[in-house]
Order: sequence, then C-alpha cells, then structure tokens
Amino acid sequence: MMWSAERYGELCRDYETAWSATDEVLYRLCQERPDHQSPNSVNAKLQIIGRTYATGIERNIQTAGTQGSSLSQLAAHVLARGREIDAMFGRLAKVAEPLTPGKLATIVAEHGGFVKLLRPVLRSARSPRAFASKYMHFHCPAVPIFDSVASAAIRKLVPWDRSLAVFDPPPDADSEYAWFVMRFWSLYEQARRDHPSVRVKLLDNYLLSAGGSP
Repeated sequence: MMWSAERYGELCRDYETAWSATDEVLYRLCQERPDHQSPNSVNAKLQIIGRTYATGIERNIQTAGTQGSSLSQLAAHVLARGREIDAMFGRLAKVAEPLTPGKLATIVAEHGGFVKLLRPVLRSARSPRAFASKYMHFHCPAVPIFDSVASAAIRKLVPWDRSLAVFDPPPDADSEYAWFVMRFWSLYEQARRDHPSVRVKLLDNYLLSAGGSP
C-alpha cells in the first residue's frame, strides 16, 4: 500500500459532497457547548459523538441493566471531573493546524491525561483510547483520530523507523496513540507536499478508505 495523492483528492471531493455536513454538526456542537460542567452539554456530546462515530465506549462500561446506563455512568464521571476536563480542553484550544511536532506533543499529552481520567469508569483492562481521540477531535480539529482501522492503515502506509520519533512521548502518554501520531505526522507532511490544504479530518478519511483496501 502506497500514498496516492490522486486518491486523496478523490476522497476529499467525495467527503465534501456526501459527508462533511455530519462533521460540521459535531464541530458546531462542541464550539457552542465546549464545557463539561453542564449536564446538557455533556449528555449531548457523549450521546452524539459516541454513537455517530461508533466509538465503542458503551461496550467498555459495565451496564447497570437499564437502557443507556453505560453512557449515563460516563456522563456522571465526566461531570464530576468537569473542571479538570475543561482545563485540558482549554489547553487544546490553543492548538490549530498546520500541525508541528510540538503541537502533536501537546495533543498526545492531553490525550494521555484524558484517557487516564476516564479509565476508572471502564471495565478492567479496557482503554478509551479511540473514544478519547474522536471526542477530542471535535473540540480541537487538529487532533488525529485513532481507531483500529486507521491504525492498521497507517502501519502499512508508514512502516516504523526511528526517524519518525519527532518528539519524546510525555510521561502520561498513551503509547499506542503516541506511535500512531508520529506515523500520522509523517503521512501529513507527505500529503502537504501534494495538497497544501490538507486537514487532519481529510487525512483521517483517507486512512479509513486505505484501511478497507486489500
């Protein structure tokens, strides 16, 4: 599997025609309700992002036996730690594209902190890694989105090499996300040479398509 500037362009056009409106709604929701101390804000974002993007977060939380109880537990946990989360996302709000290794180090640090904060409400040994990246992305579009499909695709597109380690992972970093982000940076740089207007979300769209390729 190799990078294809032509394929990226085709997928960008398809995204703008068929899928961009969905993401625009999610970006606007997080812009209008960035806080994590209002039950209305938290419930809306967890429900819509968690389910629209198939994050699987509900499967990682022990159900109480009633409909929606997993997300309700998550919402209660997020509200209880709302000030900490608002501080994290406030720092993220200063990060914007184009990406740099320094900006990515900040993203990885905040992602690691958010993953650590969410762990107590999850089943043992489960990680909210993918959910955290997707949830963070709609608050800060510079955050690369991680999931199993994107991870598998980028491993094929960007084989690991020591030169990819463009920053030292912060102490609380989720290591799998950190290595993913370093590979993402390499692909992002390559994409920018062909398409200077590349955006994180459009490159994520490319990875999802590449992940479905043989």
